[in-house]
Amino acid sequence: MLRAVAFGSLLVLTACGAEPGAHHALTPASAPGERSDADAEGTERAATHSSGELIEPEPADPFGPGYPGPLPEAGEHGRVGSLTWGSWIHPKPDSRSLPLGGIRIGDSVEALGAPVRSGLGRCQSYVPVLNGYACTDRRNTMDMSHPFIVASRYTEPAKGPFPYHYAFSLGAPMLTRVPTPEENRWRTGPREHRKLRGWEVGHDELTEQAPIEPNGPIPEFLRDGGHAPSPWGNKPHLYFKQVPFGSMIAYTRAFEAHGEVWVLSTNLTVVPAKGLLRFRRSTFQGVELGKDVQLPIAWMRKRPRPKYQLQGDRLVDTGETWPLRSWVALTGQERRQDGARYLETTTPGVYIASADANLAERRAEVPREARRAPGERWVHVRVNRGTLTLYEGDRPVFTTLMSPGKDGATPYGRYWVESKSQVSTMTTEMGEPRKFWIADVPWTQYFKRPYAMHASYWHEDFGETKSGGCVNLSPIDAERVFRFTAPEAEPTWGTTQAYGMGGGTFVLVEG
Repeated sequence: MLRAVAFGSLLVLTACGAEPGAHHALTPASAPGERSDADAEGTERAATHSSGELIEPEPADPFGPGYPGPLPEAGEHGRVGSLTWGSWIHPKPDSRSLPLGGIRIGDSVEALGAPVRSGLGRCQSYVPVLNGYACTDRRNTMDMSHPFIVASRYTEPAKGPFPYHYAFSLGAPMLTRVPTPEENRWRTGPREHRKLRGWEVGHDELTEQAPIEPNGPIPEFLRDGGHAPSPWGNKPHLYFKQVPFGSMIAYTRAFEAHGEVWVLSTNLTVVPAKGLLRFRRSTFQGVELGKDVQLPIAWMRKRPRPKYQLQGDRLVDTGETWPLRSWVALTGQERRQDGARYLETTTPGVYIASADANLAERRAEVPREARRAPGERWVHVRVNRGTLTLYEGDRPVFTTLMSPGKDGATPYGRYWVESKSQVSTMTTEMGEPRKFWIADVPWTQYFKRPYAMHASYWHEDFGETKSGGCVNLSPIDAERVFRFTAPEAEPTWGTTQAYGMGGGTFVLVEG
């Protein structure tokens, strides 16, 4: 599904099977005639640690006791926090200039000087921040005691490839506080759900039937009947909206109240855990290339695949198999037998049937776009083979399986990374989604809007066509690719744009 929306000089394309959107509970839509490039680019939802720490794996549940950490130090000139979408950082104190990036909603960045009044664009006052200027109008606040900023610490992403916990909705309400037993009249579940069909197929592949267990106490702002604070100070109604069957949410804290387990969604709403199925985390990851491992390699596709041994002049099935999504190094030599093609592995006399494998090979020629400098980094996507390979000049350094779009939906061509977001909520709707959404998709990199490379936390059928057009990667691989490409994501920014930040990495998408 494709939608193009123009805002001034900025064209925003939003789709990826489900189209990317950025939403936060209790945040009102813009007033009529007030949409801007900032509103449009708010379709990228991103989050990195306010302290600027890089993301590394953690062994324990990062959202348990001790989470969240304290607010960062204010510094000499304080901090500026985001209250809603459109908290953009501009290269100069003028909202008409194309933004360099933006602050994650509920997060904050350090102010590097006193506010200045420019009178340029729709914002009248700006504060200097890293690389640019942030507006101090109603979208932002410099009051770090603001209830919304304080509560939003509970949406702070974790380190590592999984910024949040994720769950599949069986049809559960989003509430602004924990209801009393008398108020709790919403039906949720059952745990057994109907079979998915059509474009929904595969969205529940990694769901677990085991109930979600508490990982810590109830958040402070929800205790004693407390509610999720509004950026504007008004007290919200108990009911926010329904999470339709099949939509997906991200959450941090799971806690017990009134004899029931609830989760805190990343939009600060409370969702009954019995209306959710948690996704297990895929451990699939690609392979680093170097002295010990070189291309070509073969990935096992769809199911475990048989090993063939050369006996005399015939290849014989050994009865042994390579596991699904494992890989084996190849010599580049092959044999033909009974009309089939077999690839020689680096284990003497052992072969794999070509039809059983996704083949990752070195590209014969470096694209002209990647010859600008020695060791220039670029990304090679092979749609028909379901592989993605990272290069430094003519040297492949990493390769993995990815899932392209169904029915030829992934566009072939020569592109550049346009923008990067640690997480991006995807939906088919403008404004607050009501029908369907996939929350906080990690490691999103747009290369041709609305198409992106991003993590898929709902399936691990990598190597097969799966998406609505985007390049699906495992969360571990998606973070690897995200760290590899330009522009380098500013650790205290929610999203980083390529223009104005040194440009983006070249992406070649072929058949």
